[in-house]
Amino acid sequence: MGNIYLKVQGGPKLIMSQTANRNTRAYERGEIHSSQLWGALRQSWWIILVTTLLGAALGFAASMVLGTTYTSTASGVVVANGGTNSTEALAGENLAKSKAVTFGSISGTTSTASAVIDDLSLNETSEALLQNVKTTVPLETSEVRVAATASTPEEAQRLAETWVDVLSTQAEELGDNADENGTTVELTRVGQASMPQDPSSVSSSMLIAVGGLVGLLLGLLMAIARRHFSSR
Repeated sequence: MGNIYLKVQGGPKLIMSQTANRNTRAYERGEIHSSQLWGALRQSWWIILVTTLLGAALGFAASMVLGTTYTSTASGVVVANGGTNSTEALAGENLAKSKAVTFGSISGTTSTASAVIDDLSLNETSEALLQNVKTTVPLETSEVRVAATASTPEEAQRLAETWVDVLSTQAEELGDNADENGTTVELTRVGQASMPQDPSSVSSSMLIAVGGLVGLLLGLLMAIARRHFSSR
C-alpha cells in the first residue's frame, strides 16, 4: 500500500499565523495560556519589577503617613443609690440604664473633649480629639465604654481614663440625676483602662506587602498586554 503525503500550503508561516490567531482569540475570550504568560515574563520582567517596587514604596509611604496607633478601653458604670424595696431598686436600675445613654451622648460633645484637653494639656482641637475617641453604651446595660486611640499605649490608656473621669464630673454637674423616689445615680470608672499590647492600626509590613502585591499584579497585566499587542 503506498504512502499518502499531505502538503501544507504556506509552510511554517501559515502555522505561526494560525497559532497567533488562536492566541488572539483566546486573549479576547479572557484566556491566557502558560506560554503567553511565560513569554510576557521574559519580555517585560523589568516592568513587573518596577511596578512591584513602586507598589511596595507606596505602601511604605502610606504607613509613614498613617503612623502607628494604639487603642485603650475604659469603662464607667452608672450606679443607682437609694431605694428601700424591690420596686424602688428596679426603678433605680432602669434610671441607671437611661442615664447611661444620656451620658454616652454627652461623651461625644466638644465640651467633654475641651475638658479632657485642659486636664491633659493637649495641643489639639476638640474636634480633632473627638476623632480619636469612641463611646458606646452596650444594649440594656448601665455601662459607658470609652475607646481612646493615641500614638503610644500609655497615652491611649491615659486618654481613656481621663475621658471617663471627666464624663463622671460632667454627669454630676448635670444635676438631673434623681427620680421622684429620691434615687440618685452617678457614673463611676471601673478600674484602670486597658494597656494595649499591639497596635490597633494596620502594620507597616502589611501595607508594604499589599502595595507590592498590587504592583506585581499591575505589572503582570501590563506585561501580558504588551506581549499581546507586540505579537499582532
